[in-house]
Amino acid sequence: DTYRFRRKASAEEIVERLIKRNQQIYEDLRRRHYDAAEELEEEFGWKQREVLTLASIVEKETSVKAERPHISRVFLNRLRFKSFQPKRLETDPTIIYGCTVPVEKSEACTKFEGRIRRIHLRDKDNPYNTYTHEGLPPGPISNPGKAAIEAVFAPRRSKALFFVARNDGTHHFSATRAEHEAAVDKYIR
Repeated sequence: DTYRFRRKASAEEIVERLIKRNQQIYEDLRRRHYDAAEELEEEFGWKQREVLTLASIVEKETSVKAERPHISRVFLNRLRFKSFQPKRLETDPTIIYGCTVPVEKSEACTKFEGRIRRIHLRDKDNPYNTYTHEGLPPGPISNPGKAAIEAVFAPRRSKALFFVARNDGTHHFSATRAEHEAAVDKYIR
């Protein structure tokens, strides 16, 4: 959303308005996708905080609105599919958040210089590291927009478990690790 504030608006006024708008959007989407919201709560125990946490990851993974439901599905598949073990989301934005935002940082995060290295991927002391911790991180890593929240309630139908950036702002999605590795070779290596 775009917000307009008076020049002298206080931090409290700004935050209150942002929270109120986020709550309105969340409640509207939850009503519109009632069955999906109930399913997430029944299957994973997810309430608003968890939905917004996944939506925040989806928000950070792509700026392409049409890809958000597909990215959401990848993460949900990783949590749902019995064949996908361990249940780690393995997403870089969570590492970056854990190394840049919290006041108290892990030892590896004190060495973070803007680029993820192996030390960060293996860092068990970063609670936001979804490469070392299963499930969702402790909380949201961004302020998700409406499209990202809706993507959690209405993910695209897919068996994809992986995605890789194509270097054009979009992603290639794969259902198997072999397909994913081939895509990584094509787009990254």
